[in-house]
Amino acid sequence: MARFRLRYQSTDLELPDGDFVVGRSSSCHLALDDALVSRRHAVFHVEEHGVGIEDLGSRNGVQVNGETIEGVRMLKHLDRVVIGAQELLVMRVQGDRERGARPTLAGMTLDLPIVNPADVADEATVAHSGSVVDRIADKALALGRFEEAERMLGRRLKNMVRDARDSKTKLSCDKLAAATEYALKLAEGTGKHEWIDWVFDVRDAHDSLLDPEIIDRLHELVRQVRYSGGSVFRTYLSNLRARSAQLSKGDQFTLRRLEAVERVVGA
Repeated sequence: MARFRLRYQSTDLELPDGDFVVGRSSSCHLALDDALVSRRHAVFHVEEHGVGIEDLGSRNGVQVNGETIEGVRMLKHLDRVVIGAQELLVMRVQGDRERGARPTLAGMTLDLPIVNPADVADEATVAHSGSVVDRIADKALALGRFEEAERMLGRRLKNMVRDARDSKTKLSCDKLAAATEYALKLAEGTGKHEWIDWVFDVRDAHDSLLDPEIIDRLHELVRQVRYSGGSVFRTYLSNLRARSAQLSKGDQFTLRRLEAVERVVGA
């Protein structure tokens, strides 16, 4: 029995039977962080003995082997599909293999849930457990492959801050917490100060006080990477202090714990 896979970047994604939607929205089966990709850009129609692709009315179209398609295009082994600026390679795999979508990374496998995008509200791509790319990034972090995870997550994390400031698009509490966790892991793994700055910057953009648990981690992290502070950190603290009178007693105590981090940075 033939099975089909997509090779995206260095990762193979096994295609399950049915429809497999690709786009910029995290409600898609494969979410691509690319401004040229529409929210729901294209769909792979997967059957037991064949796979086709259909453009879902995207702005920039879909190319197969350099040709822009119309309608449904049936695909062959090693056909090159370009969506936005991203290239995906279609591979036909012969033999009996375990069914279901299992993206692989360095010999590791990761179950991919089958999501019906019609049942999920459309949204900009952010840290999201249903996104294939995010779940592969989780695996990369677990394996200690921080530079690989940074390539997958970095631009999206930076765009979150930009969007929050420019368009006032705020993340939900859960997504803000998930994105902050990614940034802290990148800071711990790469030693780069920019990801600590990101934590302060995104919270400033959301007018949000850091959770005590995150502040405790920052106490250790700023020592570990020898974080020297900077304008982002100072701006965040200054804005918090400016509205300290409106903070609850509990939040004022949390602010004092954050000021203790400031003393460690300045030591």
